[in-house]
Amino acid sequence: MEQNKINKYQATSDKMVKIFDIFKASEGLLRPHFILTGPSGSGKSYTIKQICKIKKLNYIEINAAALTKEGMAGNSLSKALSPLNEAGNRLTVVFVDEFDKLFISGNSNDSKAHESTTGVQNEFLKVLEGDSTQVFGDYGKYVTVKTSKVLFVFAGAFNNEDNINLQRLQDIGLKTEFLGRVGLVFNIEKLSLEAMLEMVNDSNELKMYCELYNTEHAKAVCDIQEAIKNTYKENQIGARLISSLVTQYFINGGKLSDSVVENIEFKNKLKL
Repeated sequence: MEQNKINKYQATSDKMVKIFDIFKASEGLLRPHFILTGPSGSGKSYTIKQICKIKKLNYIEINAAALTKEGMAGNSLSKALSPLNEAGNRLTVVFVDEFDKLFISGNSNDSKAHESTTGVQNEFLKVLEGDSTQVFGDYGKYVTVKTSKVLFVFAGAFNNEDNINLQRLQDIGLKTEFLGRVGLVFNIEKLSLEAMLEMVNDSNELKMYCELYNTEHAKAVCDIQEAIKNTYKENQIGARLISSLVTQYFINGGKLSDSVVENIEFKNKLKL
């Protein structure tokens, strides 16, 4: 039953799900960090969130594209990992989104990589090698947090390439030392139309909008699903399209196209 819930939207590899089982069953003593690839909007973060929710694991998400080398202006890794200070000693999954943005396409794992992105990669290495790290705490002071119960998932679209492997990762700039510590790669595919339609039906965001505007959930689902069907082939942002359509649906008075009922009365707390 659990596996069916996890695979509801994405045909997730059974092996990837086993990673989380191993991590949880060993109480973090075994931490098989891995790399997750797939097209933009294929549901990488959504899939990991779903697994963490079902497995009852703490979840933290950071964006690698926004990271800079420690000491440079911007959001350093020590700042991005600050939420670990609140995690205590709980089993935690850190999802590193847009990890591929730390590399220059086509470089050969050498000094041509930008100083900042190479520096961030080195900082990740230090975190992976140790059982603790320094993060920003209150008043800008560094505090030591344990990372011995943290599983890292490094995700990226990698130019939407299919079947990324360790050799390809090394070719585009991932350090050999890094691959020695994060040597597992899983690839997921573009979300199917059926999966996206199901996600609309299960969207918590849509349910909140319907409650806020006191409108019929079933009708909103039907209208938004119709828009998904009409735009699926041209969709380049995957699951992110759903959130956009949900918001547009309500700010445009409950319509997304000419086929949708033009006038909808919301007997509610707000007016469109």
